[in-house]
Amino acid sequence: MIKLQVKVISWPLIILTAFLRVLQIESINTNFLELAAFEDFLRSEHLSQVLVVRGDDADGDWQIECHQKLLANYRVQFYRPGMSANFEDLMFYGSPRTAVLVLNFEDVLVRRRVLGVASEAGYFNNSLAWFILGSGRESLQDEQLIEQHLSGYSMAIDADITVALRGQDNTSWLLYDVYRISQKVSTPLIIEKKGVWTISAGYQLFDSFKNTWVIRRSNFHNVTLLGSTVLTEKPPGFDDMEYLADDKQLLQLDPMQRKTYQLFQLVERMFNLSLVISFTDKWGELLENGSWSGVMGQVTSRAADFAVCPIRFVLDRQPHVQYSAVLHTQSLHFLFRHPRRSHIRNIFFEPLSNQVWWCVLILVTGSTLVLLIHVRQERMLSPMENRLSFVWFTMLETYLQQGPANEIFRLFSTRLLISFSCIFSFMLMQFYGAFIVGSLLSESSRSIVNLKALYDSNLAIGMENISYNFPIFTNTSNQLVRDVYGKKICKSGEHNILTLQQGAERIIQGKFAFHSAIDRMYRLLLDLRMNEGEFCDLQEIMFSPPYDAGSIMPKGSPWREHLAHALLHLRVSGLMQYNDRKWMVLRPDCSLFKASQVEVDLEHFAPALFTLVLAMVASALVFLLELFLHWLPDFRRRLGAMSLST
Repeated sequence: MIKLQVKVISWPLIILTAFLRVLQIESINTNFLELAAFEDFLRSEHLSQVLVVRGDDADGDWQIECHQKLLANYRVQFYRPGMSANFEDLMFYGSPRTAVLVLNFEDVLVRRRVLGVASEAGYFNNSLAWFILGSGRESLQDEQLIEQHLSGYSMAIDADITVALRGQDNTSWLLYDVYRISQKVSTPLIIEKKGVWTISAGYQLFDSFKNTWVIRRSNFHNVTLLGSTVLTEKPPGFDDMEYLADDKQLLQLDPMQRKTYQLFQLVERMFNLSLVISFTDKWGELLENGSWSGVMGQVTSRAADFAVCPIRFVLDRQPHVQYSAVLHTQSLHFLFRHPRRSHIRNIFFEPLSNQVWWCVLILVTGSTLVLLIHVRQERMLSPMENRLSFVWFTMLETYLQQGPANEIFRLFSTRLLISFSCIFSFMLMQFYGAFIVGSLLSESSRSIVNLKALYDSNLAIGMENISYNFPIFTNTSNQLVRDVYGKKICKSGEHNILTLQQGAERIIQGKFAFHSAIDRMYRLLLDLRMNEGEFCDLQEIMFSPPYDAGSIMPKGSPWREHLAHALLHLRVSGLMQYNDRKWMVLRPDCSLFKASQVEVDLEHFAPALFTLVLAMVASALVFLLELFLHWLPDFRRRLGAMSLST
């Protein structure tokens, strides 16, 4: 009887135990599939750092053990909302990209202490890959369910959130991509079906999701973004936006800002967005209270999403903002009109060295003496003048290729001397003339071609009064650069730190070297009607490399990847290079100009004129002396006659 009662009581316990064991096995299988789907997600995203967010702890330690076994190849960390540590304490700047597994996004504590904290701290970005699990409902569409639970959180276009909703068969999960365009503007949550996970096929993504998320999310749906730029040279009477967008007039004013804005207009059309520009008159300086002014201040305070003007890469700015790729490269040079040679020994004396000139003089003198001997011999055959003047002028005729008459000299030796003297004179004249013509066609060498030569020259040196110029000369260990600044630019009694307009005017005047942005200076010089001859006299000296500049964004900006992609696309497609050429100054071809201007000008012809004038003056003086000598005997006779009569 007792045994029968025990058996009757034991059967319900056995049946209940078996039923509970089946539920536990089903739970274990369900969690195993969820983790299998998550592991496929990790492989797809190439992630190795994992943070698992658990809800209630009803399943016990077997769940942790299961996670550890399944994710043995990953660095796994666990967090439960009831723990003493805060969720934000698990994140640190510069950590590797981490996958966050949320086992149940409907759990109240998970929503308040994890998702809410992540929303306020800005963790819904591409530094964290969220994989959020949930279960679909028959009475509610998946998109509506996701909208209901996630619409209240702050996220932007760089959010990496994958929501996996379990199907009714408990063996498959539908995958959804969740983000919104902007967290600052009230834009709707965008939910797109991205794929499915099944036991048999695993993690499957649709073809459109095989591209990068930047390409997939290239339509901003005409959202309005705020850009910041600086205008320092805008003439009065111009509208800010019209002046900024104008790429035809006044290109020498604010060229960097206006040139790069042309690129951002292309970015507008590329991503279907609208730009509202905020203007300021300063690039950005660090103030005493720790804040920034100008464009830097608007970006760091998040009053602007990014700068639409190029900002130099400076170490002091890097901790406060995030730079884009190179947007603009600026060359800074010394520019001046190279002085021309003005010494008296110029082109007529340059073909032959002093030694050659002395040799020619000795040959002419020697041949004259030899001809004098021949003339004495010629007198025996025929009457001929024996004066030295006849011999001298005959030799000059020979060397000037005029030559004496054939019947004057009869001796073969004399004719041989005259002939070879003519041949020598012909060769000398050909070489002499060819060298002069060639030297006029070739470009004359310049001596002031580096900073040392400029410093040692008698040219005055100045620079543009603009902020980036001063650190170039002061923040350097190069003593020559410091001497140029201290002893030349800041020379006492001289005003050499000028505006761009003043520097251009002094360059045109000559004997002045000015340090500024080279393209701006060239354009201004052309606008000031600098002629081609003066333009081709210009010489550049660069002692510091060109500096690169890019746009800036606040730290953690959601637009950084899109802006980087846009700039890369503009560069690869050639649009950036085309825009650079549009703003580049077309300089005249000085080689063609010099070829068209080949002539012996007064500067080169002056020695010949000076020699002729000197000969005329000498001839006049000798003529006066001859008149005096001719008049002197008659004067003596008259003087003697007067003395006799008295």
